[in-house]
Amino acid sequence: MSKKVKLADWILGIVLLVIGLATLYPLWWVLMTSLSDPVWLSTHTVGLLPGKFSIDAYQFILSESKLWVSYLNSIIYAIGSTIVTLFVCSLFAYPLTLEQFKGKKFFNTLMLIPMFFTGGIIPTYLLIANLKMLDTIWAMILPGAFATYYVILFRTNMKGIPPELRESAIVDGASEFRVYWNIILPLSKVIFLIIALYCIVGSWNSFTPPLLYLSDEAKMPLSIYLRDLIVTNSTDTTELTMSGGSAYYQTIASQGGGIGMRIAIKMGTIIVSVVPIMMIYPFIQKYFVKGVMLGSVKG
Repeated sequence: MSKKVKLADWILGIVLLVIGLATLYPLWWVLMTSLSDPVWLSTHTVGLLPGKFSIDAYQFILSESKLWVSYLNSIIYAIGSTIVTLFVCSLFAYPLTLEQFKGKKFFNTLMLIPMFFTGGIIPTYLLIANLKMLDTIWAMILPGAFATYYVILFRTNMKGIPPELRESAIVDGASEFRVYWNIILPLSKVIFLIIALYCIVGSWNSFTPPLLYLSDEAKMPLSIYLRDLIVTNSTDTTELTMSGGSAYYQTIASQGGGIGMRIAIKMGTIIVSVVPIMMIYPFIQKYFVKGVMLGSVKG
């Protein structure tokens, strides 16, 4: 039996290794392409390593003002939506854990309805327009402030906190909000981190809402900038030769490296855009299993 188990472990390990390599290779290829020499890249294909190493694409990216404007917008939207979502969902979930709350069944049913029925894109757009939130930061923050799944996670976590803590605080004269703020929230740090990561990733990758609700280019997030860069191919040879008045890009274009430079810039921008998420994930990933277990328990 032990030999069979050991063999099964080896087979499972090899399968997972192959899946992991297949998953990581596209990102590795994008990184190597971004680090390739533009002239060489115009006539060659990148393998595991670039034929000629170069950081020309990143020099251009770091000097591109539109990228950093969209980068800042994405950070603002991610932080703002995360803070609002955490506050709204946790504040809604807390009363649902109280036995004496008479409207608990009604609000539990009410919050479950949007999980099965939604108004759709057009009614949502009309609502945002009627609330005068089009082309504002609030269109990126408020529509997603309430999420039923997050409320369920908060509610399940808060139910695990001993009720005696709340009762003793009430006896000492604390209000319900003070109990929520000084007792419940400090004891719910793990679930806050889990949901915060969900919110940050969701906001960072958000594409449809800014495409629908924003029209000012100065307010566009990074996802729309990437769309313009990759899909519409907005970075052309003319922009490269005119960027910063640099003669170096003119030399690259004259040597036939314009196509390679465009490809390297696209890949470099993708790498730059995923760096924040890759930096956050390792610190919160260990809480994922607990977050999934909380969501699997009904209560």
